[in-house]
Amino acid sequence: MKRLGFVALFVAGCALLYLLQRSKADAPFTPRPLLYLLADTQREAERIPLTVTRVSDQDEIKAGEQIAREYGLTSQRSDNPDAARIAEYLNSVGTEVANHAQRKAIRYHFYLQDDRNFVNAFALPGGQIVVGRGLLELLESQDELAVVLGHEIAHVDNRHAIARLQYETASRKIGLGEVYQLGKPAVEIFESGYTKVEELEADRVGLGFAVAAGYSAAGGVNLMKRFEKLEPENAKRANSPVGEFAQVPFDALQEYFRSHPSPAERLAAFEVEITSRGYNQSQSIRPLAIRSIFLTDAAERLDRAGDFKNSIARFKEALGLDPNYTRARRGLAESSWRSGDAEETVQAETEVIHRGAVTANDWRLLARGISVSDPVKGVSRLEALEAEKYATPNEGNDLYVAARIELAGLEFLNHRKDSFAEVPFLSGFSQSRAIQQRSIAWWMYRAGKLDLASQQLEAARQLFPQSSETAIQLALVLSDLGRQADAEQILSNGPIRSISQEDVAERLAVRAVIDWRTENRDAANRNFQSAVKADSVWMVPRWIANNNTASTAGVITQLQAAESSRRLKEAAARQLNEIGR
Repeated sequence: MKRLGFVALFVAGCALLYLLQRSKADAPFTPRPLLYLLADTQREAERIPLTVTRVSDQDEIKAGEQIAREYGLTSQRSDNPDAARIAEYLNSVGTEVANHAQRKAIRYHFYLQDDRNFVNAFALPGGQIVVGRGLLELLESQDELAVVLGHEIAHVDNRHAIARLQYETASRKIGLGEVYQLGKPAVEIFESGYTKVEELEADRVGLGFAVAAGYSAAGGVNLMKRFEKLEPENAKRANSPVGEFAQVPFDALQEYFRSHPSPAERLAAFEVEITSRGYNQSQSIRPLAIRSIFLTDAAERLDRAGDFKNSIARFKEALGLDPNYTRARRGLAESSWRSGDAEETVQAETEVIHRGAVTANDWRLLARGISVSDPVKGVSRLEALEAEKYATPNEGNDLYVAARIELAGLEFLNHRKDSFAEVPFLSGFSQSRAIQQRSIAWWMYRAGKLDLASQQLEAARQLFPQSSETAIQLALVLSDLGRQADAEQILSNGPIRSISQEDVAERLAVRAVIDWRTENRDAANRNFQSAVKADSVWMVPRWIANNNTASTAGVITQLQAAESSRRLKEAAARQLNEIGR
């Protein structure tokens, strides 16, 4: 009898699909609706015995809280300021939207899944809503976020979430109070999505919640249009989807599309709902206040990939939304310096110092930018900024000392040989003193005073021998002095533990320089190729010129030419292979 009922439902569904296809539909016809129908019909047939049981709001809240605890969800503020800001924003917007839900006993809590590879959101029973960072990266307005949160709220308000849990507990023959026995699968139940009917219902109801909260219905339309572009079958046809969408993790995004109806269907349903309800799509769209965070994330990824032009553009876009976002402004300064634009570096770091807390690296980057853009007049500019920040000299403050070192460095570059004698070095901190001496050595190296630079670096090594940065810098100075054997020994016997990808790349690049100078060209090219792979900044001529002596810059220029030639040959070979196919 059950099989006959299922067959009847299937036949009726096929007939409905035929009628829908004959009517004027906005979404294209694909096998996907039929697959949804088969899966949903079976699932709904299995759920029929559960529909007569209604769990109380209090029992649902307890079950949801229990699952949330098992999953590790917490309302405790994150130590990461960006994550804390996102979570606060989610709860602010989510509460606005949830105020228009029907079930007033439910108190909603919104959590950030701080993982950009989690491109999804899900609702637990009792109002526990989880939103992935990867999904938030795709949003462009607060109205879109309101629609996303409204969708998840609707799953709770319409009892989809608790019905799903009832089915799972019944199939395992355990009580609702024993949901802890489900462990991690308890969350996976809700991550995997609902039936197509429930998903479309949550879209419709959630859109109503968002509109009632004062958001534009265009938020849902805009979001589905973007999702349509991102859908795997459409993204493949895009010219540059990764660049266009800030390196979206497409593999993770596929999970979202597997658990929801197609964006085309959802867009069509939104447009029908908007028309039938008379929602105003021309209402102004609110900016996404946290978007500057995601733009900055994208800018940092582009910088690491060596796409400095687009990196700088993203940082500036983030600052256009939030001029006080120091992380974006520091990122702009770093990316500008790595691109070889010293003037932009100076402007960005000047703003950082004007606006807030300063680090030693801010002074360092500002001074280095000035040393290229305007080394003579820049001394007074740096003096004024130092006086602004430290109206009263504080020789016990390491940031004040850092500022004094950079100012002395600029003066040394301008042929004031005794400038470093006035630096108030900190005493008692060997690592800090070693870092200070390394900074002084950089200025001596840039001024061509290689013997003095090597002395400072040797002293820094004695104070803090664990520093790989000091060993790399010393090896380069010794190579510039013509002491290739000593440079090789320092590089080979020095600390090999690198603290960053940039450190790894610099070690390889210095080794390539030593190899080139000792006529070991094959090894030099291999090491330089590896350096560029680790950090593409080594292919930027202006960055090389701004950070090295003329002699070293000349060697690296030849290494860059050899690498460019290798790439051209590789590209030509690939093209021939493509033609051969």
